[in-house]
Amino acid sequence: MRAAGPAEELGALPRVLGVYPPGPARGGTLVLVLGGVHGNEPAGVHAIQAVLTDLARRAPPFHGRVVGLVGNARALAQGRRYLALDLNRLWTEERLRALRASAAPLADPEALEQCALLEAFDEHLAQGFERVVLLDLHSTSAGGAPFSIVSDTLQNRPFAFALPVPVLLGLEERIEGTLLAWFADLGHVALCLEGGQNDLPSTVEHHVAALWLILAAAGCLTEAEVPELAAHRARLATSAGHLPAVVELRYRYGIQPGTRFEMKPGYQNFQPVARGEELAFVDLGTGPRPVASPLGARLLMPRYQSLGDDGFFLGREVRPVWLKLSGLLRRAGLAGFVRWLPGVRRDPARAQELLVDRRIARWLTVEVLHLFGWRWRAREGRTVRFVRRRDAS
Repeated sequence: MRAAGPAEELGALPRVLGVYPPGPARGGTLVLVLGGVHGNEPAGVHAIQAVLTDLARRAPPFHGRVVGLVGNARALAQGRRYLALDLNRLWTEERLRALRASAAPLADPEALEQCALLEAFDEHLAQGFERVVLLDLHSTSAGGAPFSIVSDTLQNRPFAFALPVPVLLGLEERIEGTLLAWFADLGHVALCLEGGQNDLPSTVEHHVAALWLILAAAGCLTEAEVPELAAHRARLATSAGHLPAVVELRYRYGIQPGTRFEMKPGYQNFQPVARGEELAFVDLGTGPRPVASPLGARLLMPRYQSLGDDGFFLGREVRPVWLKLSGLLRRAGLAGFVRWLPGVRRDPARAQELLVDRRIARWLTVEVLHLFGWRWRAREGRTVRFVRRRDAS
């Protein structure tokens, strides 16, 4: 397995890295797999190329189609996270409507990249597959075990747990406009694999393993047709060690524009940190001051790179029993029950959204709403808006 190469190797990549099997669609599951949505994360591109090459060489029977796509080709060519805007923060309905409606030439490079991706998505989504799965391959500037990220929908769970790595929930409640959340809101299966540190050869190996396992979970390949299936599972399981199976994000430290941020060295993903522990320094122009953890938790995605406005995240373990209870409640169709809780009411202008008065609904409100499939969307003064996660019917 070759390591992620230098940026100049990625300068002439096509948007579509490959399609298997070639020819007209024949039903089954469409697996869209992306690499390089951030240009300093090339491992996913190399993994997609490796798997597509292996599929073409072996030509196994395949139920559905896998399409390998490049995310931010221009940023990949320069080895930068992005050139003007973070491509993984732009997938909001408002921006997509504006892009589709605009007749003016596009100015910023990420708009060009996004429109090219939209064209590729539209082409393949229009072909009438029975199910769509998005696998978005990422890596982190910090070291540590690989992990998956999903919106907590019932259709996402089996695919997330098909990978023997920790599952991270709640990212869409902390940052807006991710490709993952957009696909999940469309009702498709959507998951991200953070494969490891950006430049490690093992990160490519983790991505390769995850893609083979997802192709098997999607029913595109039988397990007997996946080369080294047991080795792929073992590679991911060994890398995860004894980490919690599920972690939910509880906090995001956002970096304000114009702020110098520096993470203290040596932190890794899932490292336990104590409340009050100094994790980083920020400088608003008046000298550096420490940033302390507001709670005891697991540290996730500490920023050791120059671009990006996410300083770090904090998460806590979710016991499996709560996920089982959540699944039972959602399948029973009880999501509307929460509107009868104190301080909770439907938005009269948006019937599918809830407004929660935090002066009344104080204790465990978010946790209860999560059980029934609602997610935090925005704070509006003393009111918090929740929207329903879209579970498959």
